[in-house]
Amino acid sequence: MTDAIASLYDIAITDDQQAMALALQQAEHGLFTTTPNPRVGCVIVSQGRVIGAGYTQPPGGNHAEIQALQDAAARGHDVRGATAYVTLEPCSHFGRTPPCADALIKAGLATVVAAMTDPNPLVAGQGMARLQAAGINVRAGILSEQAQEMNIGFFSNQPPAWTAKPPCTTAKANGSPALPRATTVISGAPAPAPSSPASAPSRTTTPSSMCVPSPPRANRAAS
Repeated sequence: MTDAIASLYDIAITDDQQAMALALQQAEHGLFTTTPNPRVGCVIVSQGRVIGAGYTQPPGGNHAEIQALQDAAARGHDVRGATAYVTLEPCSHFGRTPPCADALIKAGLATVVAAMTDPNPLVAGQGMARLQAAGINVRAGILSEQAQEMNIGFFSNQPPAWTAKPPCTTAKANGSPALPRATTVISGAPAPAPSSPASAPSRTTTPSSMCVPSPPRANRAAS
């Protein structure tokens, strides 16, 4: 591991944008090796420090989230209650590898922040929905333009009807108030929800133009 990569573990993380920028730097390591899969980076943050990092390996190898989980484990860190920052929504389908969303759930992450949702109809919001259903806080839309530019070729190969947009909600699956799309609170515990009247709805939505439609049923294919 180079000094440049090693140094990211010494950085004090103060906000979502900073953490996602580090995830994007990880994704750059796969610029010429991940095709036909997207270039994705992931960092796992706990108590204001990166405890694991990784990027998608060549086809058939680990995705970024798995690499980051394994990196954290190799460094002796417990990821339970931590926050994962990933440059593309975790996959929810079986391809050459199992769903990354399931691995994050099993690992006990408290929060998952995605730069953007995946326009691939096999994912298209389903990864975030699966995380929510497991009680994990989810947010999206952090440095999304940079993340899309990183994979412009991959997105260009998706059906025209599917565009990369943030999910329609950032609420917790257990009915807690929705989380803001950006926060400066980075810790091992879930980010605090804003105060609201007891009668307020438990989910908030973005305008319809920002929402990902429910994808059609599709056979799972290798990816």
